[in-house]
Amino acid sequence: MISFFSKNKFWIFLSLLFLLLRLPSLFEPYWYGDEGIYLTLGQGIRKGLVLYQQIHDNKPPTLYYLAALGQTVFGFRLLLMVVMVPTIISFYKLCLHFFQENISKISTLVFVILTSIPFIEGNIANAEIFMLLPTILGFLLFLNAKENVHYLISGILLGLAFTIKIPVFIEALFLIFWIFIQNIEKIKKDFWKLFLQAFLLGIGFLIPTLIYLLYFYQLHALIPFLSSSLLQNFSYLSSWATGTQTASVSSGGLFTRLIILLISWLILFLLKSKKITSPQITFISFWLTATIFGVLLSTRPYPHYLIQMVPPVIILASFLFTKNKINNFILIIFGLVFSLFIIKKYNFYFYPNIKYYSNFYSSKNNESYLKFFGNRVNTNKQIAQLIKDNTQTTDRIFIWGDEPYVYAMSNRLPIGRYTVAYHIIDFNGYEETINSIKNNFPKFIVYYPMNNRPFPQLDDTIKDNYSLQQTFDSSILVFKKK
Repeated sequence: MISFFSKNKFWIFLSLLFLLLRLPSLFEPYWYGDEGIYLTLGQGIRKGLVLYQQIHDNKPPTLYYLAALGQTVFGFRLLLMVVMVPTIISFYKLCLHFFQENISKISTLVFVILTSIPFIEGNIANAEIFMLLPTILGFLLFLNAKENVHYLISGILLGLAFTIKIPVFIEALFLIFWIFIQNIEKIKKDFWKLFLQAFLLGIGFLIPTLIYLLYFYQLHALIPFLSSSLLQNFSYLSSWATGTQTASVSSGGLFTRLIILLISWLILFLLKSKKITSPQITFISFWLTATIFGVLLSTRPYPHYLIQMVPPVIILASFLFTKNKINNFILIIFGLVFSLFIIKKYNFYFYPNIKYYSNFYSSKNNESYLKFFGNRVNTNKQIAQLIKDNTQTTDRIFIWGDEPYVYAMSNRLPIGRYTVAYHIIDFNGYEETINSIKNNFPKFIVYYPMNNRPFPQLDDTIKDNYSLQQTFDSSILVFKKK
């Protein structure tokens, strides 16, 4: 037994640290808006609704099926915790491709910390952290590919990551390019061999999406699937910068960022071809620039976007502790400084860590613990309980506000496709929503005050068909069908 602990003391320490950092996330209340949307769509899937056609969000589908499996915040976070175990092991094996064991262990330790703490929302069940596992596995298999089928499987894994979050497509594109870049001296001799490897990776990448295409075609929901999970994202990419969902992609600066990415890749290619920098450091630098482009697709400063940068940033930084030529050292420093510059330039914000853990491990009562997550946590819990006590599980409700977790907590579905007010506004769903309400009046309407978001048709419908049931926090109104 002593020998076992001595040989495995690092992994025992890492496991305990992992549990210590992740444990608080299992006990968080319903407070994070995006998780509320995922869980509401997951609830709809479990109750037989057709995704995108009968209940809407604008991300690829796999995340919603994971939420359907998780069912609750606790279950969803527990699922994430389970998924992170093979993710950590895969990252360690990826590090071993570049470094000796000691550096790989230190790199993995940093990876565990960054992907577990709330600093960049590692504790939240978002798409960016779920897609790490198939992405890292895809890269690991690519780097160790010995047969053509390995490229196909690598592509499938990256394609699976794409069905969780779209930005991974640029990483897959980089790997296709890299097949030719790393063999540039043999490209004339082995062109068709390299072409086959790139082709298999590309076909593999498309397979998960093709499976979903067939699936939604069978459900007669192909157009809603394509529109919501793929096409709407083009307007979403520019909406933050332009303030409108109808803007073109180029108007949000995406085209300019793409040109910068391609120029960066050209420079890295020249550095490698002239043997100024090593192939390994060039590979990670390529990967880092691909993830930076993914992080900046919409230019939104959400910290969870940065999670996709974590693997290449850690690996690139770890090269500082190996023997390097001055040229490699300069490229490493530039890559890390540039990453920090991007974070600063686009005003990414971060969540507190010490307060988060002290709130969990030292809170004296449940009320003070919940208050840390926002003033509406307790209120929304009371509203959800009111709805549960006065409706059946098959009854629909409607919430005018951005509080989707009330649907999840009450185990009740929205009357229409949309789960939050900003989706109704962004996708001009006013008429569709009011028609859904009038065609099948929900028993309850929860109305959160939003003076800058008028919905006069809803106000008139409430006035004619509903009576006030209860007021919460002096402004949140719950109406019951007359």
